[in-house]
Amino acid sequence: MDSWRSSNDATSLARVFAVPLHNHPTKGTCMRPRTTHLLAALILAFGAAGAAVAQAGPAVPTYPASDYIQQAPGRPGGVLVTSASYEAGSFDIHKLHAGNLLWQSRLVFDSLVYLDSAGAAMPWLAKSWTVSPDGRVVTFRLREDVTFSDGTRFDAEAVRINFERIKKLGTQSRIAAAYLSPYVEGVAVDTYTFEARLDAPYPAFLSFLAQTWLGFISPRQISGDPASIGERPVGTGPFVVTEYAPGKRAVLARRADYAWAPDYLRHAGPAYLDGIVIEAVPDDAARTASLQQGRHQLTFEAPLTDGQRLRADPGLVFYNRVRPGSPMRSLAFNTARFPFDDVRIRRAAAIAIDRERVTRELSAGEFIAKADYLGTNTPGYVDTYRHVLAYDPAGAAALLDQAGWTERDRDGIRSKGGRRLSAELLTTGDERTPPASVLAIQSGLKAVGIELRLKPVAGADLPAAVRAGAYDALTGGWWSAATPDVLFLLYHSSQTARQNTFGQDTGRIADPVLDDLLLRARRSRDANERDALYRQAQKLLTELVPVVPLHESHHLVAYSRQLKGVLFDTTHNTPILTGAWLAPAEEVAKER
Repeated sequence: MDSWRSSNDATSLARVFAVPLHNHPTKGTCMRPRTTHLLAALILAFGAAGAAVAQAGPAVPTYPASDYIQQAPGRPGGVLVTSASYEAGSFDIHKLHAGNLLWQSRLVFDSLVYLDSAGAAMPWLAKSWTVSPDGRVVTFRLREDVTFSDGTRFDAEAVRINFERIKKLGTQSRIAAAYLSPYVEGVAVDTYTFEARLDAPYPAFLSFLAQTWLGFISPRQISGDPASIGERPVGTGPFVVTEYAPGKRAVLARRADYAWAPDYLRHAGPAYLDGIVIEAVPDDAARTASLQQGRHQLTFEAPLTDGQRLRADPGLVFYNRVRPGSPMRSLAFNTARFPFDDVRIRRAAAIAIDRERVTRELSAGEFIAKADYLGTNTPGYVDTYRHVLAYDPAGAAALLDQAGWTERDRDGIRSKGGRRLSAELLTTGDERTPPASVLAIQSGLKAVGIELRLKPVAGADLPAAVRAGAYDALTGGWWSAATPDVLFLLYHSSQTARQNTFGQDTGRIADPVLDDLLLRARRSRDANERDALYRQAQKLLTELVPVVPLHESHHLVAYSRQLKGVLFDTTHNTPILTGAWLAPAEEVAKER
């Protein structure tokens, strides 16, 4: 759910080597991996190389309450001009999965619930809710003062029509429909009471309802002009799209009658800004320059390599935020296909990658290396297994020897029975794991005798290859979610039907024990039982190794000190601008 620009020049690696980590919310250290019950047969292969070294674990990223709650009223007026590395090309949140929609759609759409900073559901468009004793019916009592920007009333029927649209989209809806997969039907009990009927208990439902993908589109637009949703969306949010050049520029104007921001924000009434302009500026240097020169007052995607420069600018505010959910994965293996159908080869590949080095080189020290399967600030995360897949080339070599790949050709690639230990990584040139880090990963695998060949494919052809399972490995992605149920979406075999290029069961692991753990955790209404099941699942993933975690999922944002009241969405940890406002330049100058 993300993309960024990166040089394809292999020599660019040298330009970003050896940049120290700095100003992180947390910084982890590495230990050598431990063997686990699934790999008990490999204990001798690991030997001393697998011994654990006791070191302090990373702290969970924490952020002050003031990042999420408005501290004082702002001043109305002004147009905020912003930049991003790309513009999503559509506002149809029910269909798309572009990462920029996490923050962009919050300007136009609202959700049934909001989350507090601990991940608990709080009222928004739904002012209260109850769950039936069997967990299969969730009844929402809706606010009675909400309208869409076309004047249509927001009510129980509007909720039903939106959810029905998402269900009908099926696999065209990679995220929204996945979140609604246990949803069977909805009933408008009365004008402002909506009943969601589920096929099984689904405690994560409320957390997912807080996500931007399950925001609400006017039922009048859905039934009367669905083709216009992408470019002229009609939501209940604080801003309205007035001009749109897909992929290039969006212009939004304040809704003067908006009066239903989440109570948790402590913001009353409409947004303060008269309008917001979002411009796509793909070039990193241009985004930094336009911010420092005042042409833009905010960039939603601060360039990685400019972090130190932006921090040092007295006229700017710079944030490096860790999103909850899954970390960035560097490689996703097709575990149903040679050579990654052998867990020993997957594990060897995972521990042959020096995450600390690759992450440092990729991000100029901004990203935190990660070797397990949930973001550190995700509810339910446990750090017990954080070092199981840590860098260990000696352990990787021992695993490959144990698997019988003991011969080497003149290129240093291992072989067995005349067959090379070689795999293809499909690439499009627009990977979420950028080319520079792919080259470093390729080098790490080669050092232990695994050949990773890069096979270019057209971006338009990649989804079909993924659905057909016609790949050895893919680059990874990230998934933002404030619940450990994200593990179900990424690794449960039922999600194979939803396969896409950034997540849902691209590993094709189909492990019955993992499936059982994740399904029971998804349905359990006992919080302690859920925690225990998710803990077991996190452990098992480090044994099965369907993908290779690389670093935490980060969001970098920078803005002018003239911009006040920027808050961060508790669900995605990305900017929310309902309470943002522009102070006079002369007033800001006096603050320095």
